[in-house]
Amino acid sequence: MQNVAFPERKIMVELLAPAGSYEGLCAAVNAGADAVYIGGTMFGARAYAENPDEELLLQGIDYCHLRERKLYMTVNTLLKEEELENKLYDYLLPYYRAGLDGVIVQDFGVAHFLKEYFPGLDLHASTQMTVTGVDGAQLLKEAGFTRVVPARELSLDEIRRIVDETGLEVETFIHGAMCYSYSGQCLMSSMIGGRSGNRGRCAQPCRLPYRVIGNGDSTGYPTAEQFRNSRNTKYEGKHEQPLYALSMKDMCTVDLIPELLSAGIASLKIEGRMKRSEYAAGVVHIYRKYIDLYQEQGDRNFCVSKEDREILLDLYNRGGFSQGYYHLHNGKSMMALARPNHQGTQAARIKNIGKNTVSAIAAEELHRGDVLELPDGSSMTLTENTAEGSLFQIRRQGPSIKPGSILYRTKNEKLLQELSGSYIKRDNKEKIKGELRIFEHSPAILKVEIGHFSTTVCAEIAEPATNQPTTPEQVRKQMMKTGNTPFVFDSLDLWMEDGLFVTVRALNELRREGLLQLQEQMLASARRKAPGCVPQKANIPKERNTLQKKTSDLETTGYALNISVMSRVQLMAVLEASQDIAVDTLYLDTTLFGNEAELHTAFTNLSEMIQSVKSAGMRCFLNCPPIYRYQERSFFEHPVMRRLMAMLDGFLVHTIDELSYFRAYIRKADCGAVLVADDNLYSYNHRAEKFLHTYGVERTVMSSELNVRELKQSGRAGRELIVYGYQPLMQSAQCVQKNIFGCTKVPGFLLLEDRKKVRFPVQNRCAFCCNTIYNSIPLQLGGYRKEIEELSLAFVRLSFTIESAEETRQILKQYHRLLFSGNGMCDEMPAGTRGHFKRGVE
Repeated sequence: MQNVAFPERKIMVELLAPAGSYEGLCAAVNAGADAVYIGGTMFGARAYAENPDEELLLQGIDYCHLRERKLYMTVNTLLKEEELENKLYDYLLPYYRAGLDGVIVQDFGVAHFLKEYFPGLDLHASTQMTVTGVDGAQLLKEAGFTRVVPARELSLDEIRRIVDETGLEVETFIHGAMCYSYSGQCLMSSMIGGRSGNRGRCAQPCRLPYRVIGNGDSTGYPTAEQFRNSRNTKYEGKHEQPLYALSMKDMCTVDLIPELLSAGIASLKIEGRMKRSEYAAGVVHIYRKYIDLYQEQGDRNFCVSKEDREILLDLYNRGGFSQGYYHLHNGKSMMALARPNHQGTQAARIKNIGKNTVSAIAAEELHRGDVLELPDGSSMTLTENTAEGSLFQIRRQGPSIKPGSILYRTKNEKLLQELSGSYIKRDNKEKIKGELRIFEHSPAILKVEIGHFSTTVCAEIAEPATNQPTTPEQVRKQMMKTGNTPFVFDSLDLWMEDGLFVTVRALNELRREGLLQLQEQMLASARRKAPGCVPQKANIPKERNTLQKKTSDLETTGYALNISVMSRVQLMAVLEASQDIAVDTLYLDTTLFGNEAELHTAFTNLSEMIQSVKSAGMRCFLNCPPIYRYQERSFFEHPVMRRLMAMLDGFLVHTIDELSYFRAYIRKADCGAVLVADDNLYSYNHRAEKFLHTYGVERTVMSSELNVRELKQSGRAGRELIVYGYQPLMQSAQCVQKNIFGCTKVPGFLLLEDRKKVRFPVQNRCAFCCNTIYNSIPLQLGGYRKEIEELSLAFVRLSFTIESAEETRQILKQYHRLLFSGNGMCDEMPAGTRGHFKRGVE
């Protein structure tokens, strides 16, 4: 890699770089980033990065502003009541006053808080909000957001529609790691190990090996009964050796820069706050080069060189790259099935094997300090340089080394040193223009300017020379020494009368004062006064109860029973049981409605299904798809589906896009239907709940990541709590069946078996081509009636997914006894988990 001059900035599109530390911030800016995003000591989605403390982060804001760059701060986790009301204001205030350019937000409650207490601060909707289309983006624009970071899974056409139809700034990821799940819709790390991705502590279970198990029949799926008995079942069907079935390749879209810019994307975002500073600098350097190339020359001569591709591979790759979802809905080519970590580049090939040594031929130039990975997974560090094509010796370390085996270089020492020297150890200085006038009998005048900033300083520094006069060359040389300031003179116009003497000290003081005033002027332009409205420290109550309970059919509990079903046999079991057990609302999963092509022929059966629920005295709601995109919108726009929707009493929504769409539908249809926000439209705190109510939600479902004490504090009375069910751990646009066995277009279940032999069901939702991964055991809160009654609920819910008809009947009867009649026993319940109901998350 060659050292290059620091690039001139372009403003047509923003190149946004990650900064996991102050050093990383400086490296990214020096390499050509227009903006950086970084977390502080609290509330960021990368809790384990080297996030700077307050003093360093304030320096970082100044560092960016003096170089006319921007700094966005990540407050992209979910906040508990105490954190929101008593910590967030004091935490953000110093950064707000220093001129923080924007905040990246996941929590609706945080957005509500910031709009009230930090006026003028730009709000960016994090990809953790799972915005998947125009509907969600439009609602967030209405709520005051200025920029949206949509889900990584969106195609370029979907992103273009958001740009064209909302007018919002759109920021998209262009390089770096990709999650298997839609961001914000993953609870796997949280439920398995207590480290929540929604709290910045993801343990990355998607990078672990899993064994994929099918049934061996034409569909490849185990039956529900087989799954329930899977701990004691030996499958005779498809078995796969453990592989990294959920690990995705990193994204690289440098070839797509013309398309991305043509789509109107405002900010191109690089992932990588957990990676080293050299990574950020190197990736920024490459993308800066090709963004500038396209902006200067258009499509003409736009071609990414082999050398630059190799640099990106050297910095980090998991068995190559993919271009993400921009042109591909899903597929095996996007997966890193063989390994979850850095593979590096092919560095050498084994030629001969001796007794104690191995001879290898270098496939590329190797350097002292490079790290090579051997076939057995061990590694070695080279002690000398080796030219491409040369033979070199390494010590034999295992029997798995065979002639022809490839050695991969996982650390390119020379590249890292070059990046460090160019962008970490060397500082980027902003070019300024200067004018200096030195005449006898008048003060010297220095004017310095950059962009629209300009300042002038004066000082009596010249006197007639008694011996050797000071020459203009000497003055210019001294004035050009800007030292450790952020500036360098691009030009200095000098007018100086002959025969004068000026001391070096006087010149230094004049220059120092001029540059200091220019620096202060630049920083002052971004700084703000403290907000006029200051929140009072809240004494967080043990519980909030500001809303009268809406439903109290059973005076002994104060809450009623809701049920969600995913299959016809579950529905029939509930209808049968409802003759003896009062059920308020039945949620019908969208899978019961089939796909769009089946709606015409299925209308009679579907309408009768809805009517049967109502005839049994229950309200009938639609349990909407877990993700809402263009396929789902088309499904709901279908004339037959519209007729069915008119028969429903309400909708259980899971994403901001669904909320926006069904709010508009209800208003237009004037049908009186009710909107319920499920637990993955997170209402961690009362402000988040208030936000959702503002935009049409009548009832929220309590978050599954809060413990019982936090649930009491987090919102109003009259909410809903899921007390039984296999909890969704991931929602993914990928398909395990397709990636491992091939697409069958048949809905059903597979199993993922982890290293501890725990098996997780994977549901294929073929109507919308997506996966849901469920927990291995169901949530079971039947033994906590006392605690549940203290939550001032309106409803408790049983959520049925893979249960048989008989299991549905039995669980329904057991929970009715446990939570309503009061004569059930806890030991009646099958194996399960209490989730976070007692422990909560960090």
